Amino acid sequence: MSKMFYKLSTFGFFILFSLNILAEASFSEDPKILLKNMHDARKSLNYEMAFITTTANSIEALRYRHINNGGIDYAQLVTLDEGMQEIIQRDNVISYFQPNYQAFSINGGQIIDNFPSIMWSDIDSLAKNYDFVNFGRNRVADRIVRTIRVLPKDDFRYQYLVFIDEENSLLLRSDVLDREGNLLEQFRVVNLNMDNNLTALFSYFNQIHFPPLLEDSTKQNLSDISFNWTPTWLPEGFRLVNKSIISDNNNQIETLLYSDGLFSFNLYVSNGLIPNETEKALQQGALTIYTNSQNNKELTFIGQLPISTARRILQDIRFK
Repeated sequence: MSKMFYKLSTFGFFILFSLNILAEASFSEDPKILLKNMHDARKSLNYEMAFITTTANSIEALRYRHINNGGIDYAQLVTLDEGMQEIIQRDNVISYFQPNYQAFSINGGQIIDNFPSIMWSDIDSLAKNYDFVNFGRNRVADRIVRTIRVLPKDDFRYQYLVFIDEENSLLLRSDVLDREGNLLEQFRVVNLNMDNNLTALFSYFNQIHFPPLLEDSTKQNLSDISFNWTPTWLPEGFRLVNKSIISDNNNQIETLLYSDGLFSFNLYVSNGLIPNETEKALQQGALTIYTNSQNNKELTFIGQLPISTARRILQDIRFK
């Protein structure tokens, strides 16, 4: 009896071990491919999701509906609490409707508001400065997900934890974490409905009067704007995206926008109201605001990098 039990136990262990090996084998798919599949799913599938976004000082509940019809994207994002705010996409036009503000439209390929940037980042470009690691299976919104950790190759930026639906490749959760693994921001789907019809959304679109397009000011050539200052050090992979000049009463504020495809930040330089003012630092979740002064100018960093990185960037700004 004991020998038979031993043989059955050994056989059972072998079966479980084999199943685990098969599970791990099926899971060993390149995480870059899983992330690229996530991008394709976001644009190609018809679905409705309710989700929450959590930052250091806010929690928002929203609903997103998406239809791809003949290669054309139609989408709607609405807030679920308090005054209703709505964003609608029809092909390459994004329209904003908010209480107490005039509605407007802009050109854009997708609704990016309230969504994590990992959803549309260029994965091949990110691979130069981030590692992608399979981190096992998990469960989100009562669905099985594959978990990927996106780790920076340096100590100057944050990391991502990404949860991708195993069945349809949609992103169901993402966490922005600091280097110690503390949660800074979270996107989390609480309900997902796959619907190849969503005819009510088409009917709704046909009833809407879409507001006119705002003039696109981003078409200005970056070389047309020249500043007498420049950052001499940036974390590897960050590139200049935009320059602009903002007038605030009699004060002119010059700004540069940088991004590595996953995180971004702005640098602002203006006349200092208080000469040689001491540094100020504020961190709210993933958002850092850091200010110091140099050459009677006020330098400000606002973006998604640690305070230590923001400090080094501002300290290495040089004036001509």
